[in-house]
Amino acid sequence: MSTVSLRIESTACAKAVSEIRSAIRTWLASRRIAGEAAEEILLAVSEAVTNSVEHAYPATPPGLVIVSAEIVGADVLVVVADHGQWREPVAPEAAAVGIRGRGLNILRALTTRLRIDHGTQDSPGTTVEAHFAIPA
Repeated sequence: MSTVSLRIESTACAKAVSEIRSAIRTWLASRRIAGEAAEEILLAVSEAVTNSVEHAYPATPPGLVIVSAEIVGADVLVVVADHGQWREPVAPEAAAVGIRGRGLNILRALTTRLRIDHGTQDSPGTTVEAHFAIPA
């Protein structure tokens, strides 16, 4: 059994993205995870947190984005969660011609396993569970 090594709660605002990225960078360094592996994790976490900031609370004041990170076996597990309402991503053809709508594709490309729980109308919230292989 693993324990949460890092947990961050922040208001889902633009400033949160850089603050969370910095905290994850420090945590990864403390686990001796650096180089390309660390950069890929940081990019994926930034995408997930940015999705929370931009999409979770569109018609309300920003709520929380919660990020946890831990080592589970041979993986880094990062969970990004919010209490907002899930919104379907931009259609793939729209993403192909623009600069938006690629966050989930980036997450899929960088993770060894990705799970997204969209919540429900009665119990809103999105949880992104991203696994990254720890380099040997």
